[in-house]
Amino acid sequence: MHAVVLHAVSRLALVFLFLVLSVGLAPLVAAASEFVLGGYVGLITTWDSTQVNGNLDQFILRNNDANFQHGRLKFSAERSRMYFLIKGPMLWGARTTGFIEWDFDDNEGVNTAAGGLPFSPHKNRLALRHAFFRLDWPETELMMGHYWSLLTEEIPEVASPGTAALQGGNPYFREPQIRLSQKFKDVLTVSLALSEPMNGNKGTSLVPDQFTAGSTTAGLANPFTAESSETPRVTGRLLYVQDHWGKAPYYGAPRGFAARLAGSWQRSRFRAFSGNGRIFSQNNFTTVAVTQLDQQYLDQWIVEGSLFIPIIPTYMKELARTLSLTTQWYVGAGLDCVNEDAPASASYINRFTGTNAGDRELLKRFGAFAQLQYYLTGSWYLNAVYGTSRAFGVNLGSWAGTTTSADPVKISQQCYLTLWYRPIQALKLGLEYSYVRSQYFQATTVGSRITDTGENHRLLFCSLWYF
Repeated sequence: MHAVVLHAVSRLALVFLFLVLSVGLAPLVAAASEFVLGGYVGLITTWDSTQVNGNLDQFILRNNDANFQHGRLKFSAERSRMYFLIKGPMLWGARTTGFIEWDFDDNEGVNTAAGGLPFSPHKNRLALRHAFFRLDWPETELMMGHYWSLLTEEIPEVASPGTAALQGGNPYFREPQIRLSQKFKDVLTVSLALSEPMNGNKGTSLVPDQFTAGSTTAGLANPFTAESSETPRVTGRLLYVQDHWGKAPYYGAPRGFAARLAGSWQRSRFRAFSGNGRIFSQNNFTTVAVTQLDQQYLDQWIVEGSLFIPIIPTYMKELARTLSLTTQWYVGAGLDCVNEDAPASASYINRFTGTNAGDRELLKRFGAFAQLQYYLTGSWYLNAVYGTSRAFGVNLGSWAGTTTSADPVKISQQCYLTLWYRPIQALKLGLEYSYVRSQYFQATTVGSRITDTGENHRLLFCSLWYF
């Protein structure tokens, strides 16, 4: 019954979206001064040494897991995307702009008719990427809708969008928000955003101590009962951009020196909890009944900074023989709120002496990435990226995970080397090798093999045609 209802709702949502695009936008188009349809068609071919997903937005299972450790080849065009851009009339002295973008990479749901498996990659569903409108005055911008977080602005230029991000030193997500930005003398921009709080992917992948047990729909926590925060996420950002000694390309567009400082906070609820969890012993897991005696409200936060530095700059539009460095770093607590951890391991119970009961603690992490980009010619260029995420301040003797799957990663590392070729503006080809490594706090034994490490090697080719 649930499968039929979900299928019907998905169909109705798809029909409604196309009605909005074909009928609802007609008056706006008539009133707009400019209307643009754009996007790209893309094919991504990937070989992985393990059973990871396309985005690499997961920790790698240990190398002694034989069922996980075998190669896989995939072809996908699901990340092809389209957008509508509407530049509308003036309002209160501001230019109005609307934007809607979607792709076919919606893997959040499961097909209950197929036993809870993900939907087939050959029958992809529409996924909303961006949907916002802006009011732009000469020095002020007001934006409302679904768009990149203020924490997601320095994105490495890797061949598969979304990788080199999660657990790689680069918080990478979009969120519904209200954002106000103010420029000062064309070099400094101050922004403040109020957005939907998040715990895990799209705020629905919560563990039982954060939502009412048994309240699930199609294998996922019900988003209407899984909210764990009574506050919005509050994010602030300072952005300084200035051409001090020339520019270097950033995604193909010349850019001067840039420095950014951002921070985000939300307050989340953790229910009083009693159930099966995990404690750590010497290189082994012990499943026990753990208890959090009282409901707690904890502050999840992150502070982040980034730099874009033209090392070998250009003073013209010519991109050849330019070199740039992009680097970003962060520190925070409870980072499932920005997709840099998993809800099951982003917090734990700090056990009282001699018991398996205690107070809730948030796991702390710091992370960073660095990207070097060198243009061999105006069409050929190389990218090298290294990113890492590391947990700190953990006393394993006091750790009690609140699910039997709680298995925190100590260090995650990602390395990428990409060769790009862009013969014309409309065509972009990329060939990439990447290496991803997850090192856990605990080693486990499978047969005679003991390890605390999981690794994945990837070869990827992408072809993108823009319109």
